[in-house]
Parts: sequence; C-alpha cells; structure tokens
Amino acid sequence: MRKKLHLAFPYRQRFILQIDLESETYTSIPLEEEEAKRYLGGRFLALMLWDRFAKYDQLGEESYERGNPVVFASGAAVDMPLGYCNSFTVVTKSPITGSLSVSSASSSFAGAIVGCGYAALVITGRSRKLCSFSIADGVVSFSDAEQYHDLTTTDVAKRVGKDHIVVIGPAGEHFVPYASLYVNDQNVGQGGVGCVCGMKNIKFFTLSPHSYGRDAYDSHRLGLLNQAYLKDLEKSRMGKTIAREGSIALLSKANHHGWAAIDTYSMRVDGRLWGLCTRSVPEGIPFDDPSFPVCQDHTLLDLESAMALGSNLELFDSRSVQQVVLRCLENGLEVVSTGAVLAWARACRKEGKLSFLPDLQRSTAMLYLRLLDAIAYRRGAGNQLGIGLSALVEQYGGAEHAFMVDGLPLPPYDYRALPVQALLASMGKRIVVLGELLWGNHYHRGRERRLVSWALYIQKLTYACESVGLCPWVTLPSFNHRLFHFPYFSFARKNFSRLALLASLAEGYEIGVHAMRSYGEEALYLQVSLDDKLLKRNGRFGSLPDQLLVNGKSNYRSAQVVPLARLLDAYWSAFGRK
Repeated sequence: MRKKLHLAFPYRQRFILQIDLESETYTSIPLEEEEAKRYLGGRFLALMLWDRFAKYDQLGEESYERGNPVVFASGAAVDMPLGYCNSFTVVTKSPITGSLSVSSASSSFAGAIVGCGYAALVITGRSRKLCSFSIADGVVSFSDAEQYHDLTTTDVAKRVGKDHIVVIGPAGEHFVPYASLYVNDQNVGQGGVGCVCGMKNIKFFTLSPHSYGRDAYDSHRLGLLNQAYLKDLEKSRMGKTIAREGSIALLSKANHHGWAAIDTYSMRVDGRLWGLCTRSVPEGIPFDDPSFPVCQDHTLLDLESAMALGSNLELFDSRSVQQVVLRCLENGLEVVSTGAVLAWARACRKEGKLSFLPDLQRSTAMLYLRLLDAIAYRRGAGNQLGIGLSALVEQYGGAEHAFMVDGLPLPPYDYRALPVQALLASMGKRIVVLGELLWGNHYHRGRERRLVSWALYIQKLTYACESVGLCPWVTLPSFNHRLFHFPYFSFARKNFSRLALLASLAEGYEIGVHAMRSYGEEALYLQVSLDDKLLKRNGRFGSLPDQLLVNGKSNYRSAQVVPLARLLDAYWSAFGRK
C-alpha cells in the first residue's frame, strides 16, 4: 500500500487591505499566521474582520455608515486551477434588520482579490462626496465619481472598462433599503449592502490583479480531487444538468414537491412553471471540463430570480423574466426583496389599496420595468415603494400579503413544503437546502431532531465551503440519492474530507476533517454572537409569517404546515441555548 504523503510546506503569507474613505488612505495589514490558520477565509474571515474594524459606538442612525465597515473576503483556495472554486463573501450591518448582512457568491471577482495580493478588503469610514477607487500593484487610487451619478451599473461598467468592478446603481445612491451590488455582471448582496455603499458615497471600485492563479502544493492530488468531483456530478443526472444549465434546472422539481412561491404563495403547483425552465442543454460543452454556469459570472436567470420575479408575480415567460432580472441588475436592486415588494403591491392593489399604482394584475414585463426604474430613482409611484417592505406594511397595511422575517423579505419558496429550509429562514438564514428541493417534504412527528441535525449540517457545510472558496452547488450529488440524502454515515464525512484535502493543497499544511468541520461550526457561532451583540439579545429566536404556519390550504394534494415551534425548540437545544 502506498503511504500517504503529508504536506510540509511553509505558511503562505497573506494580507488584508484596509481602505479609509474619510481620509482617502489605505493600509496593507499582514495576516498573522495564527489568525490565517484559525479563520482561513470566506465567511469566517469576513465576520472576524467586520467585528475588528466596526465602531460599535458609531452604528446609530445618525452616523450609521461611518462605523459600519464593508468587508469582501475570498475563499482560501480561489486561486487554485478549479473552475468551481471561486466564492467570496460580503459582510456589513444591514440597514433593514439591524443585524449582519452576509452574502456569498461565486465569481471571478474572488480570484481578483487574491490576484491583487490580498485575502480580504475592508472599507471603512465615509467619503465626503461620491467617489471611486481602484486597486492595482499594491496602490489604491481615489477619484471623484460625480460624473457617474445616477448612471446604471452596466453603463458604469462599460465606461470604466475594467474586468473586475463593483458598482452600485441608482437604487443604492437613492438609499433604497433593498439595494444590491453589481459585481462582475452579477447581482450580489442582500439586506441592503448597496444602500450601505450609497451611504458611504462609493459609486464603484475596480481591481487590477497582477497575478492569476497558482499551482497546488501537490498537483497530482489536486487532479485526483478534481476527477472525484467531476465523476460524482457525471453520475448524478441532476448534478450534470445543473453543471451545464445552472440552478434554474432545479425548477423542474418544483411541481413535484410544491415548493415554488406562486402568486404570493396562493398556490404550490402550476403548470406554467414550465415556461421558466431551461428549454435546451447547451451544445459542445465537454463534461470533463464543464463551464459550471451555476458557479460562474454569466448566469443571468438563476433559481431564486426566476421565482422571485417570475412565478411569484405570475410572469411565466422566461424572456420577459430575464428582462426584469436584467433591469434589477442595472438599477442595483436585490431580486428577492424586489419580487416580494412587487408581489405585495399586486395583492394590495387588487384589494383597492395603493391607488397611485396601475393595475398590476396584467403581468407584463414592460409594466414592471417602468416600476423598477421608478423605485431605483425614487420617482413617482416608485418613491412610495422604495421605502422597504416593513415600512410599506406599516403605512398601507396588507400584512397578510407580506412574507418577511425581521423586516427582510423571505426568499421565494413555499415553506409549507420545506421544513428544514423553513427552520433556517425563520432565523434569517438564506441557505438553499438541496436535499429538500430534490425530494420534498419528509416531515413526520417525532423527527424534529433528525431535521435539526440536517439543518446544522447544511449550515456548517455551506460555511466551510465558503471558507475554502468552493461553490456549494458542487456538493449536490451528496444529496441526490432518494433514500440517503440526509447526512448519513460516509455522506456526511465525505464532503468535509474533500474540503479538508482542498484546503490542505491550497494552504500547504495538512488540515483534518475535524478542523474543516470546525471552520463551518465556528463561523456559525460567531455570526450568531455578533447578531446577538448588535440586537442586544441572548436567547432563542425565530419566526415565520402566520400564513405559513396556520394556513395549509393550497392546490397541492399533500399540503403540510411547518411545525416551527417544535423545530425551533429542537434546534436551540442542539445549539446549546436554553
């Protein structure tokens, strides 16, 4: 038997770039070896850096943005030669919930951060005027950006002409609470991160990396690991489809299990969903080197966008939905929150409220496009809709049509069909539970502990993936078995063992399975503790709209209501809170 070779390479030095907008200065801070090994990268590193640079005494409404840093942290292995290892995380305090807004995405932007020589970017302070900055060759150059005022994200990207760019749209400049960021052709950021950048007077910033990728410390083992991931995806029909078509391919499962949000959660099955599904498989993509649209920049219509701006608004033509999604990208509007606001407005307008709006029952793309522009620029009817869903409910009513947790709209899933995802959503966690989307609701009384173990496993696995930089969708084959999609036996360990190997090959020292699991676990506990500190709470929490807890009626033959109280009790007991 061939003896396993252990890596024995020196620590790879990494740096943090702090950018102070107020003084227009920057500092390159070396990341100590002990800290780098403890926090690794991605979500865990971003949370630690936000806590370190936040000024808690300046997080009030008057000086909110001054003490609230925005952190971009890439996964530790994003510069490895793997097309699906490219995720980064953005952390800031949300102006909507008051807790942390944590968003992760897969993009070439992650590699650009590392290519500039940094593990993370920390943006602090507030600029006196609309500004931009560029990072190249270790130098940060600040510029006036008044000429770009009120330009759309795509217009700015075209004018600047850089490959790696972060831009806010008109929505961010006009402080729409659910404004997002344009990052390398992607719509990124939940909880109002675009609004925070608008308050800081950042219109855009660019990266010009001076290095592109590097070799693994053991190329042979990396090649075997890559083959193992590809082999698993090739054996899984859904894994292969998603690798080629993107996450929108999962929508084909929605009618089987009734988890799509359709017309403000009034239905759980609708044949018109077929119009949003991918019609054809791209030709000429060899599977031994797939493009992985679900892990790349260029996927315009993903699963949540199709439901938030499609099925939830009764807009079932994929081309029309893509137009609406693109307009959200151009205006810098987060698609989930935008879809929730429009769905609420449709229901309230039907009841005779919101007389300043046109009739929204005629679901046409052109009608929504005009309304999105009005919201982003806070003009006309859009000025009223641009204040956020919780403020709209307080002002106009219609709480029965508003589906949100702590003021943040819920992602467009019918949680009556997804107990584990409902549990996570009730605590503000936007994590896609792949096993439930593939196989539906398997709740039975007395199985709360098993479902809770699944919820904790999914969180730890997702956060560990983000720390390394692996796109979580690549783990889909682990949940693609009809009987063994729970984290049973080798399935639970297999994901972490591969992550540990990938992290070891990237860092140059052996990282064990237990250590890899601890990255996800500690990131989970750190985020909860920071939220507790911001919200001044110390105990159990979690809630869902009453409509999802007491109303089991739908056109789905086996509708079930989520037993949230029992699930939350089991979750916090497992979490260690009394």
